[in-house]
Amino acid sequence: MRSRIGIDVGSTTVKAVVMNDQDQILWKDYRRHNTRQAETVRDFLVQIEKQFTGNDLVLFITGSGGRVIAPCINAKYIQEVNAVTWAVEKLFPSAGSVIELGGQDAKVIIWKIDEAGQKTSVTFMNDKCAGGTGATIDKILGKIGIDPETARNIIPQEKTIHNIAAKCGVFAETDVVGLLKSGINKEEILVSLFTAVVKQNLEVLVRGNILRDQVLLLGGPHTFFRAFPHIWRKAIPETWELHSWKPQNLPPEKLILVPENSEYYAAMGAVLFGDESENLIPEEQRSGIKDHSWRGLQGMDEYIKSGRLARLVSYGAVRDGLINNENEISELEKKYSVIRFEPPASGYGRLSAWLGIDGGSTSTKIAVINEAGELLYKDYVLSGGNPIEDVINVFRRLQEWQKNYNTVFQIKGSAVTGYASAILYEAFSIDLKIVETIAHMKSAGHYYGNVDIICDIGGQDIKILFMRQGRVIDFKLNTQCSAGNGYFLQGMAEQFGIPIEEYAVHAFKARKAPVFNYGCAVFMEQDKVNFQQLGWSRDEIMAGLALVLPLNIWNYVVQESNISRFGKRFVLQGGTQKNLAAVKAQIDYIRREIPDAEIHVHKYADICGAIGAAIEAKEAEASGRFIGIEAASGVSYTTVNNEITRCSFCANKCPRTFVDVKITGDRQVRFITGNACEKGSADNIVHMKENEKKRMEIISRVPNLVQEAAVQVFAEYPFEKTPKKIQPPDETRKKRSRIVLGIPRLLNLFAFAPFFSTYFRALGIEKIIYSEYTSPRLWTEGNKWGSIDPCFPAKAAPAHVYQLMKKAEITHICFPIVTHLETHLDETIGNNACVIQMGTPEVVHAAFTREKDHFSERGLEYWKPLVRMDRPREAAGTLFEYFKEKLFLTREENDWAAGQGYRAQDLYMQKMRSRGREVINSLIKNDKIGIVMLGHPYHHDPGLNHGLLEEFQKRGFPVLCIESLPVDDEFLHPLFQNEKHNPLSIKRVWMRNFNRNTNHKIWASLVIARHPNLAAVDLSSFKCGHDAPTYSYIDNIMDASGAPHFIFHDLDQNKPHASMKIRIETIEYFLRIEEQKLALQPQEQSFA
Repeated sequence: MRSRIGIDVGSTTVKAVVMNDQDQILWKDYRRHNTRQAETVRDFLVQIEKQFTGNDLVLFITGSGGRVIAPCINAKYIQEVNAVTWAVEKLFPSAGSVIELGGQDAKVIIWKIDEAGQKTSVTFMNDKCAGGTGATIDKILGKIGIDPETARNIIPQEKTIHNIAAKCGVFAETDVVGLLKSGINKEEILVSLFTAVVKQNLEVLVRGNILRDQVLLLGGPHTFFRAFPHIWRKAIPETWELHSWKPQNLPPEKLILVPENSEYYAAMGAVLFGDESENLIPEEQRSGIKDHSWRGLQGMDEYIKSGRLARLVSYGAVRDGLINNENEISELEKKYSVIRFEPPASGYGRLSAWLGIDGGSTSTKIAVINEAGELLYKDYVLSGGNPIEDVINVFRRLQEWQKNYNTVFQIKGSAVTGYASAILYEAFSIDLKIVETIAHMKSAGHYYGNVDIICDIGGQDIKILFMRQGRVIDFKLNTQCSAGNGYFLQGMAEQFGIPIEEYAVHAFKARKAPVFNYGCAVFMEQDKVNFQQLGWSRDEIMAGLALVLPLNIWNYVVQESNISRFGKRFVLQGGTQKNLAAVKAQIDYIRREIPDAEIHVHKYADICGAIGAAIEAKEAEASGRFIGIEAASGVSYTTVNNEITRCSFCANKCPRTFVDVKITGDRQVRFITGNACEKGSADNIVHMKENEKKRMEIISRVPNLVQEAAVQVFAEYPFEKTPKKIQPPDETRKKRSRIVLGIPRLLNLFAFAPFFSTYFRALGIEKIIYSEYTSPRLWTEGNKWGSIDPCFPAKAAPAHVYQLMKKAEITHICFPIVTHLETHLDETIGNNACVIQMGTPEVVHAAFTREKDHFSERGLEYWKPLVRMDRPREAAGTLFEYFKEKLFLTREENDWAAGQGYRAQDLYMQKMRSRGREVINSLIKNDKIGIVMLGHPYHHDPGLNHGLLEEFQKRGFPVLCIESLPVDDEFLHPLFQNEKHNPLSIKRVWMRNFNRNTNHKIWASLVIARHPNLAAVDLSSFKCGHDAPTYSYIDNIMDASGAPHFIFHDLDQNKPHASMKIRIETIEYFLRIEEQKLALQPQEQSFA
């Protein structure tokens, strides 16, 4: 009897089936391979051979790990997309679409029928990242602390959905940590994660296509988690309604379903496709076909034993391991091991002390110090997921320790830092809340004096602080990824079944190691799988992972290869430094770059944040709030998260959690989490209005010219009436007056809306409607048209246009293609716009006309004139050619309207520069620091800058934009008076000056570097290819002058709340210091 074996070797699991010639499954199994792919395949084959003795077995294999194994077992390799596609067409021919989630892969297959009735399929896969796949889910299940069986049976009904970014597994993990620290119910977090995965795949993977029904949900996550089908059945019909798609008249569970054997479709497809492809070959040509019959385990055994080892060098770079001999290990342990702190057995008696708490991403730490800053007591516990519970337990342990060791700490001051600082500050009435970067700076400075660089590697964070004379001049945070950090290395060790405490023991056994790509955690995970396939051992892979850590730090987070420019005195701290393998990798890297570097591993590396918090509490003389150790041990609390706690103060309707903490007697405090804005921090309308009043009072006193520019650019500017001799006929005027024009509020319209608005109004189009500013609601309602996945400003375009399309009064939509922009700079190569921005109007048009013409269906006309704004005559000419027939234009009238548009543009720029002069003069007069946003005009959109400029405004720092910097000689001469160069030329520092917006960023940085009252905040969107080359140039300009300079790069639709908060609070701390220094300096000549 002939039986066919299909094997799917995936990134995390192996699936296998045995099928007969009637395509029936005779045997099947599904197993996690735990990185032992070849061994798991062998185990399956042993079972199959035993059960099907005497059968003629034929082998087919697919999956990411199948190609390497295929020749070892004489199997025919089938590409997995072909396997899945053929399996669906054969086994479920009524399917119109497939969504498959695997361990690290996600794919969408859509079948379309053309006018001739031919059925074709299109496939989309996650080619760059594994965010939103099973690997992300697996990793976060461990973080949440839910066992797989419980997770499997959770359903989304009556669960509040919280915001989680599934674009990247690390983004998601960071959001999950924040929710856990806020006390959110674990089941709600998991359902929120599943919802985020669904949204991510709809937004990015589907790429604006319509998922034809019936939709099959394939792969392990869809099979094993009951919540997924429920969430898809809610999300997909919303896209059908959006695209006016009418599905079959079937119940939801029939339209969107998990078919039988859904996890085995690739394995079955390998059999079906492999057999069918051979059957299509003519009989007379089959003699050359390779026979894929079962030939036993010899080939596989040879491969497992030695065959893949021979491939190591040829398949990838190899490097030396971490150590060469055992003597190195003993020297390393002696010099760099984190010491074990032991308080005296006799205790301390009664003494004054200061308390520091660090509620970190993966652990909770506590430190108690004396007047001299010496450590008296420490504790470190892995987080159980609830920070209040963690700290209660820590205080109980401290109370018990005091009792056993004859000690009474009289706490004179307390401070808290870390991810959970906000909730802990309220719950335990801590005296002071400080940002963690400052806490780590304080700790390193206290023990090691005048250091140059502090490398703090924690559970999820990399913080690199650059010091000069005891103060931080700059710092870097890993806002996008936690690859190589403590939790990442711990997770890798767990996959190998190794306790994290034994990581170095195993890594030091390796004398060779594979070379990992640095950067994204998911990419490294994929590398690990590939290296396992090639035969690298567990110990060698662990060594390779440790060796990549310094690359992540310096090349990915700091983005600096010449680290010697920062200094040579290093302090390594954070819990990851307890792992000597990670320490050795960092030391070797630093010494290669700086041979005479002085490197210290902090003696209390794992509790530096808590020690720094205690030091700050002592120095700041913070006291009076803390409830005391005994009361803290007895704190009780309740958490409520339901529809009653959902915020109703704005359209976002944020799901919130109320944490009510009972301290002593009737004393109770309420902490609110989950709110996306300050309105949600109030639990009733009265408190909200009081808070808003206070906020508005601050905002009204502190100018924010970024916000003003975002308003003024879309204002109406006066224009002169068209001269009678060139006025159009009455009938033409009537036709134009009936036009209601919609213009999307995005991209370069944040620079040139005055021109276009005035141009059209001068022609008699009286009503112009802009889309709203970018917001979560606008994005959510219109992001399913897909087709664009570059930077967020362009990706948001379909949502803006869709919002305009929904307005019944609009008759036309105009989205200009701006190819070049005006500039005030001299000697530039060009004033080009970004090519992505140029193409966006075309891509948007394609998105809404691909399946059918949604514009014409709504009676809309879509205009996309191409305009070169830096050449007024040419701009007028191209506009005339585009609109002469659409608006019945004469050239004279068109030129008049274009002239009025440029006049309006000048009025806008004059107004912004005048406001900039006022603000800068006020800064000089009051010895204050103002922040200049180095960004593109579209970063004025509060939805694209995530409101971070307002955060500085609320803290009392005036905010300026590049457009508000004066360009006249009166302002520039005092700044550049000692230089021979033209102050409006950047060619001496930026030779590649062809992109107008990046040119303006470079020029503005030159101005800020020379003005004592200005600091720079550099904004850039994710995947901005034009901005990326400017990063080091702007850094160097700022470093040369010592001007304060801070970075927010890689902005996307996902607002990184936690890291943004850390960065803003750290910036505030140092800007206050700059203002104190400024106030001590003698008044200089006015620069404005």
